[in-house]
Amino acid sequence: MRVLLVYFNPARDLLPAPPIGLAYVASATERAGHEVRVLDLLARERPGAEVAQAVRGFAPHAVGISVRNIDNIVRQRPAWHLGELAQLLAAVRRESPAPIVLGGPAVSILGTTALTRLDADFAVVGEGEETFPALLSALETHGPYDAIQGLCYRDGGTVRCTPPARLPRFGPSGMERWVHWPAYERRGGTWAIQTKRGCPLRCSYCAYPGIEGQTGRMRSAEEVVDEIEHVMARVGPRTFELVDSTFNVPPEPAAALCREIIRRGLRVNLTAMGVNPLGVSEALFALMRRAGFNSMMITPEAASDVMLRALRKGFTVEDVRRTAALARDSGIASAWFFMLGGPGETRDTVEQTVSFVERHLSWGGCVSIFMTGIRILPGTELARRAFAEGHLAPDRDLAEPAFYLSPAVDEDWILARVSRAIGRCPAVVHAAEEGGSAYERLVDRALGLLGVAPPYWRFLPLLLRVPPVPALRRRYRPAGAATAPPPSAR
Repeated sequence: MRVLLVYFNPARDLLPAPPIGLAYVASATERAGHEVRVLDLLARERPGAEVAQAVRGFAPHAVGISVRNIDNIVRQRPAWHLGELAQLLAAVRRESPAPIVLGGPAVSILGTTALTRLDADFAVVGEGEETFPALLSALETHGPYDAIQGLCYRDGGTVRCTPPARLPRFGPSGMERWVHWPAYERRGGTWAIQTKRGCPLRCSYCAYPGIEGQTGRMRSAEEVVDEIEHVMARVGPRTFELVDSTFNVPPEPAAALCREIIRRGLRVNLTAMGVNPLGVSEALFALMRRAGFNSMMITPEAASDVMLRALRKGFTVEDVRRTAALARDSGIASAWFFMLGGPGETRDTVEQTVSFVERHLSWGGCVSIFMTGIRILPGTELARRAFAEGHLAPDRDLAEPAFYLSPAVDEDWILARVSRAIGRCPAVVHAAEEGGSAYERLVDRALGLLGVAPPYWRFLPLLLRVPPVPALRRRYRPAGAATAPPPSAR
């Protein structure tokens, strides 16, 4: 079969994320004997027209669309991506009778809602390397579909969904065969590498277990470094990003990866998302520095023991304080993420978190990003609590942005407190400020032309102090001037 795979990710916050999940599926589909073409909609000004043109030119027998995000998860400036997705689906329908298959993280979170809300024929939930080729085989033979793991399909007027597939092992993504890397590099992109799947943690707000499950499946350090060496030789990206949900939980595989990179003498730039205070140590940060890590994202979400328990983070403020000291001493640039307004949040707990940032995260090379209101995602403990408390109507569709904001604290007060922190510590950022300003785009382009290794957010602590940026932020700061989302996004 001729198969067109489309990557849909309109989000532009911090840095563009390349289609690693779609690459895994594209490689598996080609191995199954199908002819595959990938259309990446990064920076396409007219995505609907681009999709229509690709469908006309390729005449696919099936169209798969990978959807990374439901929305931007920012309460003060909500951007709902499923509306744009509906337009892409309409463009495909106008050009071809080929069945449309949705996939990607957003679809795994939505489950059957993806088909009740959108004009598609199938949805793949969970890992798609086996599910999608199995669906193509079923399409060739006209079914059945009920034996295919991780598939949502229409059965008369009902949408049915089978349990997701969890692969016992996985290897390299093969992304170098499917992505046009210069387009990402110009925008400060980092090359995604996955070393493990599944997350054993039980954070109350997180839908990640619905995407990859809670059972960890890890690749060997040798295999991961083989992939890095292969991509370096073929593509040569400036920075590799370890995109595991929790890079250092458990800590030993992360340390083993660093040791293997050091043993081979590789000269690479590395960054990691999801560094968790549960698995940090002076020894690990030292290994990361020697291996080539120029940055890392650290995700405590709060610096209040009350809120850490409410969010089920599994660590304490003392762990967060220790992580801050170790990160500072390591010399590795770090971005810290905090969420305000969760269950049990009060003025006291907000003050504990914000003042922690002011005291412990004001050093150079550190940026702290705040979110006010927590996106309520389907299937999470937070969603169950929100329904039980009457925070959400029983029939509330969580495909649309909905946020939990503690009734014990006022949103305007939180925003004003974060704005005061911005005045004291310029490297504090509210998520409502992001979104790719002209200043950020200019700086990113300049750094890219100079050949500087991304991610470029690591320069924010310096750039946010350059006049007249502090004065402009005090006058126009989105956090202080934010408005509540429309009723449909509450």
